[in-house]
Amino acid sequence: MTKGARTVGRPAAEAVYEHIRDAVVDGGLLPGDKLVQEQLAAELGVSRTPVREALTALSREGLVRAVHGSGYVVSELSDEDITEVSQVRERLETMALELACGRLTGLQRVRVEAAIEEMVEADPADAALQFDLNRRFHQAIIAPCPNQFLLSTIDQLWDHPVNRRITRSYIKGDDDVTTMIKEHRELLQASLDGDPDRLLALATEHIRAGYDHALATESRSK
Repeated sequence: MTKGARTVGRPAAEAVYEHIRDAVVDGGLLPGDKLVQEQLAAELGVSRTPVREALTALSREGLVRAVHGSGYVVSELSDEDITEVSQVRERLETMALELACGRLTGLQRVRVEAAIEEMVEADPADAALQFDLNRRFHQAIIAPCPNQFLLSTIDQLWDHPVNRRITRSYIKGDDDVTTMIKEHRELLQASLDGDPDRLLALATEHIRAGYDHALATESRSK
């Protein structure tokens, strides 16, 4: 894990939380890695108090877990984690897609297409960038949805560290990115055609395939 947390201008616990969270999500910290408060405090240049607060928050989110007498360790992604997030995202996103179907403006279409083309040009091995482009596509294609509360809730789901960790886990290289690009283009075409039945069928298959891939990846790593 990279040393040093940026604490200037904001609470130290928030900076430490974000630093550890990003290390877990990005793979800098792996399942089973020990997180010792004294060591983290020294590495990040803070006292033990913000480290303790950050680890407590991360524990509530399921990214780390307390081990009696041994501090904290990075949690493994459980099948339950992946299944629960998949179910919620599928329901919310297909609802938004149905409401947005056939309603893309010219500018919104350009944004969707730009996200696809940037994914084509980006390094398929750059999981962080591919995650951002994947998120941008999915946010752009539901942009016409008139239910702002629904859109806000989906944004919160994308921001949730467990979902970020899951989504990053199934972007592994050329084949995965090529498949994703193909499916994104099919989703866009169905939306442009104003075909909600096809759009929802494609979206359901697309989302389930990604999380099934995550389940298979986690099973192999255990």
